[in-house]
Amino acid sequence: MPTMMKISELMQLYPTGEETNVKLEQSHLLTLRVDSQKWFQIPKQDLAANEQHLLQLLFPEDDVSIESHQHPWFQYLFNHTLTLPKTEGYFRVLQIQLKQGASESKNWLTHLASLFQEVDDFFFIDDTQAIIIEKQTKIQYQPDDIEGMLLTLESEFLIQAKIFIGSFHLITHQFNEFFNEEQALFKRYHETAVRVFSFQDVALDALTHEAIDNSMIMQEIKASLQFDEDLTNIIKTLWEEQGNITSAAKKLFIHRNTLQYRLDKFYDRTGLSLKKMNDLTLCYLLIH
Repeated sequence: MPTMMKISELMQLYPTGEETNVKLEQSHLLTLRVDSQKWFQIPKQDLAANEQHLLQLLFPEDDVSIESHQHPWFQYLFNHTLTLPKTEGYFRVLQIQLKQGASESKNWLTHLASLFQEVDDFFFIDDTQAIIIEKQTKIQYQPDDIEGMLLTLESEFLIQAKIFIGSFHLITHQFNEFFNEEQALFKRYHETAVRVFSFQDVALDALTHEAIDNSMIMQEIKASLQFDEDLTNIIKTLWEEQGNITSAAKKLFIHRNTLQYRLDKFYDRTGLSLKKMNDLTLCYLLIH
């Protein structure tokens, strides 16, 4: 993707242009792809023919994007066409982020899609982002199953990826709204989350983050607790192990009695017992 001209520079040159997160197929607009999911659109009436040609050379439409535009699901999810790709059934969207582009990425995606019970469509959005549309069947793969798929393919193709598993939604005109919310979550958490994650994994943080930031009480508690790196790691691990001290100690590579001692010291200092789920949940929310 070209980097010699930024959107701000395009705006200065073409003030009637507009930045957009979706590509609108309109004949009176020249649409330039300036980022993986950003376009700049200029009314053709404001451009001379040679300007149009030059801009198209500077911002070429890549092969992946051209191919994806041929998919009804792409048109529905990203270009917001009103025509539903299907008329009935429940579907979920698996959003995929590759660590980096690879020459074998299309073959990799084809192999991954073939591992699911019933895939309705799959395609790349750009060099590193892809989509799989899965129809609900009696067999539903869980995150551990999908992580196993990724590890198997990683050993074969040397391609690393993260996946956000969307929820199954009935195919109605509200489906796009569900996808938009899931897409925002994936963009927000894909760099910090585990290899395969779903709404359930990030819901608590996503739904409480703003409320905690806006709460004077919560901010006062957070300031008084003085979380350091070790304590943050203990709280996170205890949460992941559902408060089980033995399994948390094993995961932290410390003796159970050592962890017990640190929890007691934390209680003496703060009055919060990380052995109680309510107190552990409160602390877990505060470290995010």
